[in-house]
Amino acid sequence: MGNTYKISGRLTDKNKEPLDNIQIKCFDCSFLNNKEISSTKTGSNGEFKIIYLKDHQNPQHDIKLRICIGDESVMTVSPEKDVDDINLRDIIIDVNIGVEGRVIDENGNPVSGLHVAAEDVDFGKVELHALNLIESKIKSFIKEEGILDNYIGFIKDQYKVLFPFGDKFLGNDVTDKNGYYRIIYPPGKYKKIANKDPNIQIIVKDKSGIFELRRTDVYENVKDTIKHVEKTVINRAEIEGWFVTLYSPFKSRFTENNNVEILIDNEMLLEKITSVIEEAESYIYLTQFKFDPDFIPKFLDEEKFKEEHTLAYKLLESQNRGTDVKIIINENAVVPDNYKELRDYFKESKVEVRNFPAKGPYTMHAKVLVVDGRKAFIIGSPFNQGYWDTDKHLIDEPLRLDKNKGPVHDVSIYLEGSAVEHVEEFFIGLWNYLSDQYLDGECKITENKFKGLESPKNSMEYTSHELNNYKNEIDTNSLKIENAPLQIVRSITPGTVNKGEKGVLEAYRKAIFNANDFIYLENQYFTNKYIMGALKKALENNPDLQLIMLINEVPDVPTYKSWQHYAFEYIGLDIQKTLEHPQIGIFTKWSGKVNNIKNCYIHSKVAIVDDIWATVGTANLDGSSLSCAEEFGNREVSSNYLNMEMNALLFDLNNPKKGTIEKFRKTLWKEHLGIKFNSDLTCPNDKWLNLWNKTAENNLKILKEEKQIFNSGILPYGAKAQWEIKRIMKNLNILK
Repeated sequence: MGNTYKISGRLTDKNKEPLDNIQIKCFDCSFLNNKEISSTKTGSNGEFKIIYLKDHQNPQHDIKLRICIGDESVMTVSPEKDVDDINLRDIIIDVNIGVEGRVIDENGNPVSGLHVAAEDVDFGKVELHALNLIESKIKSFIKEEGILDNYIGFIKDQYKVLFPFGDKFLGNDVTDKNGYYRIIYPPGKYKKIANKDPNIQIIVKDKSGIFELRRTDVYENVKDTIKHVEKTVINRAEIEGWFVTLYSPFKSRFTENNNVEILIDNEMLLEKITSVIEEAESYIYLTQFKFDPDFIPKFLDEEKFKEEHTLAYKLLESQNRGTDVKIIINENAVVPDNYKELRDYFKESKVEVRNFPAKGPYTMHAKVLVVDGRKAFIIGSPFNQGYWDTDKHLIDEPLRLDKNKGPVHDVSIYLEGSAVEHVEEFFIGLWNYLSDQYLDGECKITENKFKGLESPKNSMEYTSHELNNYKNEIDTNSLKIENAPLQIVRSITPGTVNKGEKGVLEAYRKAIFNANDFIYLENQYFTNKYIMGALKKALENNPDLQLIMLINEVPDVPTYKSWQHYAFEYIGLDIQKTLEHPQIGIFTKWSGKVNNIKNCYIHSKVAIVDDIWATVGTANLDGSSLSCAEEFGNREVSSNYLNMEMNALLFDLNNPKKGTIEKFRKTLWKEHLGIKFNSDLTCPNDKWLNLWNKTAENNLKILKEEKQIFNSGILPYGAKAQWEIKRIMKNLNILK
């Protein structure tokens, strides 16, 4: 008799197919022991062999083999005692412990590096069934309606603590070079209802593991030990590259022959809108979040404000000249709107005003204007006087009239060319949806009247006013680009124009994943969990990547500040030390003199990546704009709560030396960093973040010294800058 015992065998499924890479542990259970003495994993043929030393002091040993997945034992085998060499032959696992499959592209080629997860769709059914039983029993005892409703809610909340609410997640894997994945999990991971086998769904995510690309059908009553899933086909263009595809192999709403004008701050935007409306000949289509009838876009005489100066009156004048004017405006059960006020203003005219009624935390937020099928705007701000501002961002700007809540920074875009057709497509789709929904299909627009470019060489020339005020090609808050490649992307409320669309989210997904040098985000909110996750992954995977963000210290949605703080913490930033992170810089914008400083509200929705990709539009970085309004409930409750949004994407991919996006970035940054427009803006050796940090530190120093004008400058996000501002204001009796 030797000094070792040997136990061998083969692990298989119900069909005698081998199960490889499964852990088998050997335990000595003698005399109430439970000591692990050896372990191994099954080979490619499911075979295993365990060798362990004899304990001559304990000849009556009791050996157990446990087949384990993670820390959970799937089954236990008791070998024959006192036999030196035991062959257990085939050990069959007869319950579901995994799934396997393959991901390929549209040409049948394998797709590697994608994250794949398995979920149990029966999650929560046990708990829900139990709670429903509780509710029915309560109803049988309590008859008073008021007491009943309150008591059921209370009891449900109390009983929730009795149930082990886990998550749907069973396990995950990453596709290998041949596109294959295999996910193994213990049976205890899924719920069984009345001895029912699990219902399993596969979710394929992008290479960051954050964004969902596909969900398979649900595989019901899975009995196979390892469930073989059908091949999942995902278009290569959907996975890779910079362009939005909307689940197709092709670029969605992409055009190349466009003349573009980026309009920074609203004075220039509104001057342009006024002139385009005054020149309208055939039709004007407008969607807006809010439109005050007394809104004045352009000021010629600051002393006399008359009705004929309002934008509403200019639309009325255009309609009286024979122009067809149609307006869609947000009407919301949650967010205040002024649909009725605008409808009443135009009720005696032929101007048609329709409401987009939203019944939850989502809105008609896409602010677009189309004129004569040749010209279009994607507009940052509502038509409200409080948003009127110049690049100087004066605190006491008189042209905000009686609606002055402080300076506002925003960015919009003007389009001529093929992209106009896609902006008009959005309006027509929404208009006709409202016809079907509320007018029995009457009064539809039957034709997209897009006409293309009229005079491509002359239409984008600078006006004499612009040339007189600015001296070099980027020395203006208007940036004009000819023959620009451009893509229109949208968020669409599910069940309206279509089943739902998340093109803006796809655009951000690809840009963040492809970022190499820097990501610049300028947005009024930062609460979207997918954007948080994508940024965190990108920064972790590339230590040279820098994130610079310009955002609001206090968002206008009260609950969003706590979401923002969570987001910053999640991506790895301590908001008490915002100037110390080597990769991340978060900043806010302020205006005024040291003795009267006020936050400049960031209302823009801008992103720039590596000077080769940029976006301008209406979509915030929150759930309502990009994915669904998860800030106001879980995904299941909020899945249909998605704003109407539109963004334009700009590219310098094939010719980065063209410098179009670089010029855009420099123009923006010169305003924020307090650099004169005719000065150069060059990257320091230690990259852009250091320039922002130094500027913010210098501005903090200015605040402390209380002796200089502080005009439209940046400060670090967080308590340090806030404390300094409050201290100064309190000392000056501005803040009691």
